[in-house]
Amino acid sequence: MELENNEQIKPIFEKLKRRLSARGFDVNDLDIYDEIYSAIEAVNSRRRFEPTSNVLFEKKYSNLIGRLCISSISKWGAEGQTSHSENGIGRGYEKANEYPESMLSEVVPLGKARK
Repeated sequence: MELENNEQIKPIFEKLKRRLSARGFDVNDLDIYDEIYSAIEAVNSRRRFEPTSNVLFEKKYSNLIGRLCISSISKWGAEGQTSHSENGIGRGYEKANEYPESMLSEVVPLGKARK
């Protein structure tokens, strides 16, 4: 999927890059696009939405896709863990999954058409 030139992706990429930079993350552009792609796949899978060449995801999930990316990137180095403690600072994660279920639960699945 060609994300770099997709008009639907540009606002998410720019906002994500700005937010990551403000939080002190030094993430290269390709890693950001990889995260966006993974988040889109997670949302579309949960939604049962089939992307087209023009519409990769439903616009109403743009903000959620960005939040899923931040959640995933913030767990880099702690993949698969449900908690992490270092130098007296502890972090807890909802589950060892890449994305928190509480965020994915915001996606409303499309109904299936009966034949």
